[in-house]
Amino acid sequence: MKFTYTSFLLPTIFVVLLACKKGSNSGITSSNQPPLASLAGTITSTNPLTVKFTVAANDPDNDPLSYTWDFGLGSYQIGNDSESVNYEPGKSYTIKVSVSDGKNPPVVVNTTFSTSLATLTIDNTTKFQTIEGFGGFGAKDAYWGGGPFTSSDFVNTLINDLGLTILRDDIPTNFEITNDNSDPYMTDLTKYNLNSNTAGHDGKLADHLPYLQDMKTAGLDKLIVSIWSPAPWMKYNNNVGNGTSQNAAPPYTTSPDATTNQLKTDMYQEFAEMCVAYIKIIKQQTGIDVYALSIQNEPRFSQSYASCVYNGEAMRDVIKVVGKRFQDEAITTKLFVPEDVGWFDGANAIIQPILADPEARQYVSFIATHGYAFDGVTASSTDAQTWTKMYNWGAPYNKELWMTETSGFSNDFAGAMKMAKAMYTAFNFGNVSAWVHWALSTSNLDEYSLMSSSGTRSKRYYVSKNFYRYIRPGAVRIKASVTDNSGLYVLSFENNNENSKTIVIINDTTQASFIDLAGQGVVSQYNEYVTSADDDCKDYGVVNSSNKIFIPASSVVTLYKKN
Repeated sequence: MKFTYTSFLLPTIFVVLLACKKGSNSGITSSNQPPLASLAGTITSTNPLTVKFTVAANDPDNDPLSYTWDFGLGSYQIGNDSESVNYEPGKSYTIKVSVSDGKNPPVVVNTTFSTSLATLTIDNTTKFQTIEGFGGFGAKDAYWGGGPFTSSDFVNTLINDLGLTILRDDIPTNFEITNDNSDPYMTDLTKYNLNSNTAGHDGKLADHLPYLQDMKTAGLDKLIVSIWSPAPWMKYNNNVGNGTSQNAAPPYTTSPDATTNQLKTDMYQEFAEMCVAYIKIIKQQTGIDVYALSIQNEPRFSQSYASCVYNGEAMRDVIKVVGKRFQDEAITTKLFVPEDVGWFDGANAIIQPILADPEARQYVSFIATHGYAFDGVTASSTDAQTWTKMYNWGAPYNKELWMTETSGFSNDFAGAMKMAKAMYTAFNFGNVSAWVHWALSTSNLDEYSLMSSSGTRSKRYYVSKNFYRYIRPGAVRIKASVTDNSGLYVLSFENNNENSKTIVIINDTTQASFIDLAGQGVVSQYNEYVTSADDDCKDYGVVNSSNKIFIPASSVVTLYKKN
């Protein structure tokens, strides 16, 4: 395997020495000037570790130059302006080269080269969560945008390049713009709105359907759906949002008025009927069985856009109604809650009444949270502890934890690395079974989307690919540990469904590292995929686990083997 990149493999230091001044104190009597020089290095091989050093030298008088090298190995040699040398991983070296024109004192330039060495130990006898998949929300353009919402290239990119297995969508707020009839137990599917736009609402279901059909054909594994707001006529304020230009998080009230952004208590059955109708129409129109449904996105927030406020008791009561209706209609779509964000105590207050009620709890298949700001990577960090607390909500009842929305990581490599560490924290400390980004694509690439409608892919797209494409549904996380203070964060998975093994390694340092693989569950060879400032989930071919494996500085590396 040949490595030709420099910027992240080898910290390069350019040192330029000043030329000696003319004059009596210099001892130089001629006008001849000394050369100017700088030194850089490139790793050209990792087994053995070989570095090619090159001097960029310029002599003002065009004198021929000679080069005397000290490679930090205890000896000197005369050489050319470019030389290669083998090093032992895990050590630091100072490289010096003396550049002489034969007429002036030599100019000496130097740089340092170092790598760390760590042991990564796999233990496949210690198992954790099973992975359901990775995904994101939406279509080629936001549904409140101008479209187009699908294309063969876009769908192929998501399914076959990124490796997406979970698509998150929403129920348009004008889906049941007027009540289909006065009986919530007599569902008339012909009365639901598929094709008409409505003022004050973001698009219509017909905007979604061709895209969903294309995703189904391409092999989408799971469709999950979140509700942002019930139909306005089901709410006290008869509005999609809170009816203002402000966003807030008001307490749930049991004394509502005409401004209250809540589902009416006498509309629970109508709301359940709407959920049933949506699931049936999606099946009719696309052939997709909706995998799971969230009855409310971020239920503590009353927004200027589509939203609806619940407390834990209200959400518990609605879950009972919707869950019973699904059961009566033989609908297999799962229910998940609470899709809350931010303040742990607030989310805890939503979930506890649901889990404490056996009837409501039986209808909840998994717990979902929105992962904003949860990116602390050490066990002692507040974020890591929060993820563990959230996992422990459902663990006594064998209910998985999913992360169903996150974004806001800056649209650069630093943001991509921050997102990678957030993913590590969620999987390692929260034992999450799924990771779902916010927007997959928007018209203009920003911190909220992985790619743009025109096809531009962010660094966050490629870091996501390191996970999405090589950790497939059914994979089980197994124990993986790495030498302390290495600056490496590791996750390891085995997947009996496809007979594959995956190791994800995040190098959060500015120093390249080598790892020795050890333990149970290590295979003889892996394919290596690298995302860094210079590479985009690049395939670097096969590496042998018996050799020291190179992990570039500031990178995300996936080792993957499928038999």
